[in-house]
Amino acid sequence: MKKILYFSCLCCMLLGFVSCEIKLYPDSENKTDEITLYGNVIDRANGSPLYNVMIELYKHREYDDDDGNDKVLGSTVTGNDGNYEFTVAIDKEDGIDNLITYYVRASKEKYSTSEYKLNLNNVDKSGRIKVDFQIASASIFYVGTVLDNQNTPIADAKIKAKYYSADSNESQVRQYGKSIGTTVITDATGAYKFEVPVPNDKNYLPQWQYLIYAEKDGYVTSEHFVNQNESDMGRTIILNFTMKTTEEQNNENNLKNNVRIYGKVTNQYGQPIANAQIKDWLHSHSTYYGYNDDPYLYSTTQTNSDGEYELLSPTYFYHSGTYNTNRDHYYHEYICEAEGYESSVKSIKTSDGDKGKSYNFNFILTK
Repeated sequence: MKKILYFSCLCCMLLGFVSCEIKLYPDSENKTDEITLYGNVIDRANGSPLYNVMIELYKHREYDDDDGNDKVLGSTVTGNDGNYEFTVAIDKEDGIDNLITYYVRASKEKYSTSEYKLNLNNVDKSGRIKVDFQIASASIFYVGTVLDNQNTPIADAKIKAKYYSADSNESQVRQYGKSIGTTVITDATGAYKFEVPVPNDKNYLPQWQYLIYAEKDGYVTSEHFVNQNESDMGRTIILNFTMKTTEEQNNENNLKNNVRIYGKVTNQYGQPIANAQIKDWLHSHSTYYGYNDDPYLYSTTQTNSDGEYELLSPTYFYHSGTYNTNRDHYYHEYICEAEGYESSVKSIKTSDGDKGKSYNFNFILTK
């Protein structure tokens, strides 16, 4: 009888040993075929809880064919507080198959998907394991205002965007950048909010460059080039625009390409003379050809009620529809005339090097 009991005990011990070798949770005790996953999901940008996030547990078997390669074992969605919990049955045979990996996945529309590789040894004695997620919006948000040079809001301006690789230059972004296909319009205060999706083309990640620009008829397009990376996902970035009118831009271009002459016209007592005329007579001289051209009346302006005037003079000589290129220098005679006064003349020699310069010429006229 004792031998029978001894033999029975020995068999039980051997069976127990074999059982330990194939247990799903070799490093912990009292594990069952079911595990309960629970945790919380928050927005990475602001820490707020995210509701209606899909949480899935799936297993992946390497070297399997595509059909059934990833099998979802269970799923749930987060509540208003961002919390979730669900129980899933686990096949014990998976515990001894080192080709199988378990993943917990969190996904939500307009958010980046996040995955966590599950270590079954972290399941506690009650069969529970906690997995928290921080997921980011799959967009970057730009907010700001569009103003003119007098800080007046510009309504109905269009805000658009292109993206390209981060190592590109501004010209490449303009020419080859991919439009995100979305346009927003500024409100009456010139304000806008623009949600720009992160590129889904992996060739541009983890860093890329945005061209964000504002445009409106009658204004010159205003641009910002912004380098971004994946850590910026979900961020809100302030981006303000200042737009020039096309007239202002043309005036600036004229200033850059011409000479600015300005001043004041007064009588011998220092009193301003209104409506005095200043005429710009343009001359050129050529050593090569050995002659002077006839003077050419280029422009005329008048003084205002304070006797002030301003005009732009070219640094090249233009005559009869052709540009004269064989000139050593060009000079201007500015003749100031006013009814009842003697004329006064001032002159200046100009060349391309004078572009953008300003000269102050005051005139004193006598009766």
